[in-house]
Amino acid sequence: MQWKRILSSVVLLPLLILLIQYGGITSFWLVVSLAVVLGTYEFYRMVEVRQLTCYKIPGMILSWLVSCSFLFQNITLISFTLAFASMLVVVYALFSQYPLSTSIISVSTTVFGITYIGWLLSHLVLLRGLEGGQWLIFYLLLIIWAGDTGAFYVGSYIGKHKLAPVISPKKTVEGAIGGLGVSIVTSLIAKNWLLPSWDYKQALMVGSLLAVMGQLGDLGKSIFKRDAGLKDSGNIIPGHGGILDRVDGLLFSTPVLYYYVVGFGGAS
Repeated sequence: MQWKRILSSVVLLPLLILLIQYGGITSFWLVVSLAVVLGTYEFYRMVEVRQLTCYKIPGMILSWLVSCSFLFQNITLISFTLAFASMLVVVYALFSQYPLSTSIISVSTTVFGITYIGWLLSHLVLLRGLEGGQWLIFYLLLIIWAGDTGAFYVGSYIGKHKLAPVISPKKTVEGAIGGLGVSIVTSLIAKNWLLPSWDYKQALMVGSLLAVMGQLGDLGKSIFKRDAGLKDSGNIIPGHGGILDRVDGLLFSTPVLYYYVVGFGGAS
């Protein structure tokens, strides 16, 4: 299993770096939209494993449609598309073959999947579309991956106190603190060559915030996996599990970074 994990990383990581650095917004969106569709499928799969109902195919299509709206970098269009998709799910329920008694569950799980995956993850496209967006993407990935690595190793060696034993038994308080510390150090270092206009106070604050949001995103996804009794959200990436297993830390942190940059500071 370990060799599959390493091989997948060796193959996919250089491709990701090239895509972010040299690919245009359209090519970047294509990859994100593919991740959205696959991630939405994995979420609906967990819903079905739990023996609940959802409109899987319409939900995947509408999640992709929401992702499409992000390509135009227009918040009004994005908001309209999300609202329109939610209404379409209700309209679909009027004509579906599911029993009436499952309508509330089906509509709720379908709309949540569209919002949770399609809307949140597609903020990567908005982030990439900003001036200096490629550096913001690199910065975000470094912070989240550094936090994951720090949490794993610190938790493995000195972790004693369970962070969320019911949701994720292997995660510890010590690991979470270690991950936060590694993310902060990474942010303070990375800002010098990725975001030189930021001062150290800004890098400290944003790095801390993203680290916390990344860990919350990870725990949030674990709630659904634990409820469904699954170890991984999927198996599309050898050695790494599913798409959601790889992007869970980005679901909460990406919108936070985007709205922070738009509201308080640029990337260059």
